[in-house]
Amino acid sequence: MRINREIIYYAITIFLMTFAIRATNNMIGTTAPLLARYDLLFSNYLVGLLASLVTAVNLTSILFINARLPGSTRRLLFIISNALIIILLPMYSLANSLSIWLVSILTGFAYGVIMPNIMTSASIIGDQTTAERLLVLYTLALSTSLVVGPLFETYLLTRFGYRYVFLLFIPLAILSLALSFRVRFPPDPREPRIRIDSGRILRNKGLISAMLANSTYSIPFIVFTAFIAIYAQSIYHVSRYLAYFSFVPFFLTSFLTRLYLTIYIPRSLFRPMAISIVLTVIGITLLYASPNYAIFIASMAILGIPHGSTYPLSTLMISRGTSIEERNTANSYFSAFQGILGIVVPALFGVSADLIGIRLSMALLLVPVITVAIIFTRFYLNSGLEPFKPGIPSSH
Repeated sequence: MRINREIIYYAITIFLMTFAIRATNNMIGTTAPLLARYDLLFSNYLVGLLASLVTAVNLTSILFINARLPGSTRRLLFIISNALIIILLPMYSLANSLSIWLVSILTGFAYGVIMPNIMTSASIIGDQTTAERLLVLYTLALSTSLVVGPLFETYLLTRFGYRYVFLLFIPLAILSLALSFRVRFPPDPREPRIRIDSGRILRNKGLISAMLANSTYSIPFIVFTAFIAIYAQSIYHVSRYLAYFSFVPFFLTSFLTRLYLTIYIPRSLFRPMAISIVLTVIGITLLYASPNYAIFIASMAILGIPHGSTYPLSTLMISRGTSIEERNTANSYFSAFQGILGIVVPALFGVSADLIGIRLSMALLLVPVITVAIIFTRFYLNSGLEPFKPGIPSSH
């Protein structure tokens, strides 16, 4: 009973900390562009550049700092990074057009340390079955925070401005710091790591399929994170809280979709992926053509479905196309590729929005989505990964 109780306590710790971290992280990622655009009067280009800078620092922190440190050092840096977030939140509320760049750089660094380690900590307790249950709990906490957090911020924006929102998320950051001392880290391996052929993994059909599949959605999603509330205010002239509310139906349908995929794991990946691509095209088209705020909200609810399905389907492609020994390296390359998109896409969209307008720029997202979708379809159907063969090892 003592072991079971220990696991239950740790599961509660992981859930609460993941919820607090992701809710705060998402708030910063979606509210800092609004602060920059409407309080600091940044152009769309500068808003996009700010978002790109955060992602660049975040990716650098993950690849060149966190990934290379021993466990004891990573644990200390993990705790320090959680403490740093508490300091950065009031700095956002006081930020000017210069200091917001420094605050954003520090935020990108801190979350580059925090996010990978909280995910790892959810998978090292107990036997394989227990570890997988904790991972499911981790993903559930992520999805729950992305519904509750925007709902909470929508309420806050009915009463306060963007600067005050950062202050009102400090209690969640304090909770994260308090729980960070309880998070466990895996011991450093005593034996040298097995050498993995990186070139062979980069040519792996499962990895390439996953990169193409996820790009059909990650490109517009990266734009939505930084610009969708700005889009709502610019096009429909709604209040700031109604503009931010657009994240609520989006993340709600995403949560329900991932819940469904947790219960029912598809044998064929192409069919649900094709549905996701079609819904993405429909959602962006409706987003561009919507004559009023109500239809805009409906388009966001539609776009939440592929947000909930595309990433899990992509990870299954990696799982079904790689061996267990290759899995970690393949996932790292996959994450790095998404990070590169996160650096390039916001800045390009910001330039486009300033040159031709934010509405037409949103419609132009259909070009990369459809182009990548065609490439993915031709590649995946010739990859041999479809249909799923039960004998292939799978992470699920």
